[in-house]
Amino acid sequence: MSTVSKGKLIIAAITSRPYVKAAVDAGFEVVAIDAFADKDVQKLATHCYQIGLCDGQLDSKQLLSVLYDLDLKHDSKQGLKQFVGFCYGAGFEKVPNSLLDINERVTVLGNSVDVIHTCKTPTIFFGLCDQLQVPFPTVVYQRPQDSHDWLRKEVGASGGEHIRQMSDTQGEKVANVYYQRFQLGMAISCLFVATESGVDVVGFNELWVDVNDDAPFRYGGAVSHVELSEQVKERFTNYVAKLSQSMGLVGVNSCDAICDGDEVYLLEVNPRLSATMDLYLGDHPGDCYSDGLLMEKHIAASQYKRYENGIKLKDITQTSRAHQVLYAEHAMEVKDGIIWPEWVCDVPVSGSGFSVGMPVCTVIAEAETASLAKIIVNERTLVLKSKLLN
Repeated sequence: MSTVSKGKLIIAAITSRPYVKAAVDAGFEVVAIDAFADKDVQKLATHCYQIGLCDGQLDSKQLLSVLYDLDLKHDSKQGLKQFVGFCYGAGFEKVPNSLLDINERVTVLGNSVDVIHTCKTPTIFFGLCDQLQVPFPTVVYQRPQDSHDWLRKEVGASGGEHIRQMSDTQGEKVANVYYQRFQLGMAISCLFVATESGVDVVGFNELWVDVNDDAPFRYGGAVSHVELSEQVKERFTNYVAKLSQSMGLVGVNSCDAICDGDEVYLLEVNPRLSATMDLYLGDHPGDCYSDGLLMEKHIAASQYKRYENGIKLKDITQTSRAHQVLYAEHAMEVKDGIIWPEWVCDVPVSGSGFSVGMPVCTVIAEAETASLAKIIVNERTLVLKSKLLN
């Protein structure tokens, strides 16, 4: 961790801890704004503001209210801006125009509203994939007559809780959705940094769901350095590079896909800081990216500045890291005196209440291979669930 502050950042996301950690490791002071304000964030950030959610997104009015209360003026003594800028994660996909209001108060770092609109408008995004010859599972915008093997997805939503099998939505009339044919295979993602000169791939990850009756496709977790064929890696990288160049992506982004054999089918691009950054942030000095390299690259790319120290795959630690979300299975309150294992992060403060389906915390694990890290994180999650949720 740097001993000299590089300035202040505001970071906002539904859960901001991975990004706050990356920024602090890079030497920034951070004001965090998120929906949970857990112990980790409160410890890392100089100030932490908890705001509510509105339709699965950060409440724009509450967020702007926080910004209005902050001193965003210049430092009169040094002639410097009080804040370098505003970085964002999940929580803005449905309301990207709120970033325009934020930008009037403090410089928004990351992709523009137009880029987010392109990524999160299915007709535009999949039309672009067609033009660029990037494969994706078939998409339609009117409800198919045959419900077999079709998924209903909500435009602009994140986390997978919005995805339903069409056979489970008979009679439902929901606005702002599209339909995508179910594709067999492994869910994977690519974490990358986009700059004017191209794309730096950080790593490839396996994703999995945490099946729930009400949310059969909600995000369960991910593991880094998943074993993929060289052909899959090459194809995925090529697709990401073509989309990034065409859309004008900047900074840290991620792309989700389905891998079936050596074929790769794109699902979406997340034009923002990604939760899978968590898989490449070290917990100790000397660990991969413990100096905040990813956040530094993100800021430099957002400011269209050249950053000499590019990410090189050979420099990335080959240790696989996994994280898994623990969801509340019944209404619960976190009691005093709980001793949290060192392999738990996003730890809620005592007295926090959770309704069914809310994320409680995140379990992490590391191993020499992705398959072993995944086994360990699953075992740890079961142990914590038996102690905390029963």
